[in-house]
Amino acid sequence: MTLESVEIPGIDSRTETVWKVRALVLNGKDPVRAALFRWSKTRPKDYAAIMKVMRLAAQQDHVRNPKHVKKSGNPQHGSVYEMIAYTSTARLMFFYDEAESALIISTNAYEKKGDQDAAFARCATLRDIYRERKKS
Repeated sequence: MTLESVEIPGIDSRTETVWKVRALVLNGKDPVRAALFRWSKTRPKDYAAIMKVMRLAAQQDHVRNPKHVKKSGNPQHGSVYEMIAYTSTARLMFFYDEAESALIISTNAYEKKGDQDAAFARCATLRDIYRERKKS
């Protein structure tokens, strides 16, 4: 199993004053950048809104505005969040890697009409895999 965190096109390192924002690629699969590319072509307003939230998140300790970021309400998920394209449908799931790297790791995409709990659960699973890999 291969796991890497990669830069997200459109996120300028100069805006990453508190956190670096990265996409998680597992076994060559990159759902975050694929969703961003798709949204840039088919839902430009969603794409622009998500990119704005990523830039905000990179510049703040933790975004607390529920118009932009929401934590999972399911305690089984732990600390996983979604970036929200406010008034639109696009969402990116993520977690913070506070231990060493000051990274925001985006793991998977979700669209408002889907199963939100499953999207949070997927993010929590990927977070656990990421943390296990960092230990080894």
